[in-house]
Amino acid sequence: MRTEHHSIRAISLCGVALLFFLAPLWIPTRAYADADRGRGVLIGRVVDQDTHEPLGWTAVLITELNRSAVAHEDGRFRFLNLPSGEFSLKCLRLGYQTTVYRLTILADDTVEVLVEMKSSPLTTETVVVVARRAGSLSTVIRPDEVFAGRKLQQQLGRTIAETVNNEPGIAQRTMGPAPARPVIRGLGGDRLLILEDGGRTGDLSATASDHALAIDPMTAERIEVIRGPAALVYGPNTLGGVINVVRGQIPSNPIDHWHGHIGVQGESVNEGMSGGAAITGPVGPFVMRVDGIARRARDIGTPQGKLRNSNINTQNGSFGVSNISEWGYGGVSVNAYRSKYGIPGGFVGAHPFGVRIDMRRTHYEARFEVLSPFPLARRVEAAGNFTEYFHQEFEANGTIGTEFGVLTYHAGAMAFLEPWSIFTNGITGVWSEYRDFAAGGFIFTPPTKEYTAAAFLYQEVPLDDLTVQAAARFDVRVVDPGDPRESRRIGTIAKRTFANVSAGVSAIQNLNAGWFGGVSLMRSFRAPGIEELYSEGPHLAAYSFEVGNPDLGEELGFGAEIFLRHVGASGRTQLSLFRNDIAGYIFPRNTGQTNVRTLLPVYQYSGRGALMYGGELAFDWRLVSSLSISGSVSYVHGSLKDTRTPLPMMPPLHGKMNARWSVGDFSIGTALRGAAKQDRVDEFEEPTAGYLVLDAFAQYQVMKAGILHTFVMTVENVMNREYRMHLSRVKSIMPEPGRNVKLYYRLYF
Repeated sequence: MRTEHHSIRAISLCGVALLFFLAPLWIPTRAYADADRGRGVLIGRVVDQDTHEPLGWTAVLITELNRSAVAHEDGRFRFLNLPSGEFSLKCLRLGYQTTVYRLTILADDTVEVLVEMKSSPLTTETVVVVARRAGSLSTVIRPDEVFAGRKLQQQLGRTIAETVNNEPGIAQRTMGPAPARPVIRGLGGDRLLILEDGGRTGDLSATASDHALAIDPMTAERIEVIRGPAALVYGPNTLGGVINVVRGQIPSNPIDHWHGHIGVQGESVNEGMSGGAAITGPVGPFVMRVDGIARRARDIGTPQGKLRNSNINTQNGSFGVSNISEWGYGGVSVNAYRSKYGIPGGFVGAHPFGVRIDMRRTHYEARFEVLSPFPLARRVEAAGNFTEYFHQEFEANGTIGTEFGVLTYHAGAMAFLEPWSIFTNGITGVWSEYRDFAAGGFIFTPPTKEYTAAAFLYQEVPLDDLTVQAAARFDVRVVDPGDPRESRRIGTIAKRTFANVSAGVSAIQNLNAGWFGGVSLMRSFRAPGIEELYSEGPHLAAYSFEVGNPDLGEELGFGAEIFLRHVGASGRTQLSLFRNDIAGYIFPRNTGQTNVRTLLPVYQYSGRGALMYGGELAFDWRLVSSLSISGSVSYVHGSLKDTRTPLPMMPPLHGKMNARWSVGDFSIGTALRGAAKQDRVDEFEEPTAGYLVLDAFAQYQVMKAGILHTFVMTVENVMNREYRMHLSRVKSIMPEPGRNVKLYYRLYF
């Protein structure tokens, strides 16, 4: 493996990290004197709307500033050193409606807010109020998609994909439990960005079905799904959207007490156990955060027997520390992730005994924020990180079949703009990436370097009952495999440069009486990846002989979506219709041929026009005071435009229906999830039958001695039904997991 000079680079990055971390100690105070005089303070208290009892351990978030806090046992919280302007204060707590306050922070002033949260059996209802001064409140609606609190705990799975699965438009691609990855509206891989605390993960999960995502959901504070123009802040190829896993590894808000959580989970279907903890608190002038998880599971049990070689052994830990002052903060973190997992074998093209993967990721990050540094900016945030990723794929006899190593460097800065003229909540910034990729073993993808740079602008325009969002982004990527050379199989391997613009605009109209309508138009840009351009040989764990195409062009996607939403006292309903037209859609297609030396099916990368369209319906209604129902149904139709033949690996019509009964801090419920048959498949793709599966769950929370205890019991596949998911590559040898009893306990202190 080629990792030359990585020690020097790591030392260099650590030097930059130290620079960021110590910045608050030596930046001249005089340069920020005017900014210091413009600071505001927010003091609040969270109480139950009916009883006015304090609600401790409520998560409180200022969304525009990405500042978060946890309310004390008496429900009190505070934010210091806030720039002036209008912000959204989001409050999330188990068993209560998510509440969002719209408030105005004034220079050299203190805003006091009494947050009254209403208990509710609803899982997704959001209430928004406007707080311009203490005591001045009125109700408006501002929808959002966040997995947090009760919803996150009930759906917590082994992976991020399993946790967010069954949400509107979301499916999961699997090759065993460990490497599962989400798919939104038929778009997966690197067409769906998955971020950790707003940054790239540096792993290879987007490139192949056997590569796992280096994020565990156990210690996630929340999981956000971002769509529309705002997603272009994070990347140019966001037709599917962005999933951001928020862990808060670098503290950004001053706190005056230690708080955290500890959670453990067990499940019967694989005799699995997992545990995680996170703690944050003040250490002198610094704020420190430490977290860690451990997960161990044996082979998955199915109604037909064990899915052999599907076990998981994962450890993950991180440490972060910040120096927070009047003008902002500077902090560093380090995250170490290690996972050993199996890829099942036995199906067509697979090794009969499967493959073992050992993956390691070490991630270093430095981040700082400056409040009100310029007349036009509320704040400026800059970050740099270095990720060292390495994984090996072992045959059953212990021989290394394939190995990958990637060194990744990211650096970027964003300015959050002050309102001007008709514009509010603007963001502009730059972003860059350098990747040093190498592969070994029996695969022949050449060592390659990638250089990427981007600039972007996002703005919002509120016009009475109409809100317009717009964004534009320019990206350039250089892919350099070294000196040009000829390959007998794939052609000329040479340096490639790609550059283009992505953009988006959306409009949301308040139609009154709780009705909202909207439209979104997106143009995406995606450059082909290293593997798509230059792969040439067997990829053992993916069970494929991959043939790249160095002449591939860029993907250009044109997406349109319309939606209609109703939000009322009894719940919410939304209908969305979308159409994505992608020129040069790049995908590996089974050629029907078999490589005679490896006996693996040959997959050839090609770029062709593709069309995907479909719709989603979601609802969440309160029937009576204690009973609510919710559900969703999603459909996507994908075809090649020239031949009208089906795109491979498209999810079928699928959905879920929930019923929840709640009394106080206790709730029970059932869920019915299922999918229609998928017989609209590519030439060498296996169809799947439809299915219906019943789940059940119970949740309880109690406060004892200043500690909040939460308990969740879930029974998945209650009837032990045999079923197969279409996006699973192991569906031909084993069905999905059988009956599974999951117990989850978490305490907040």
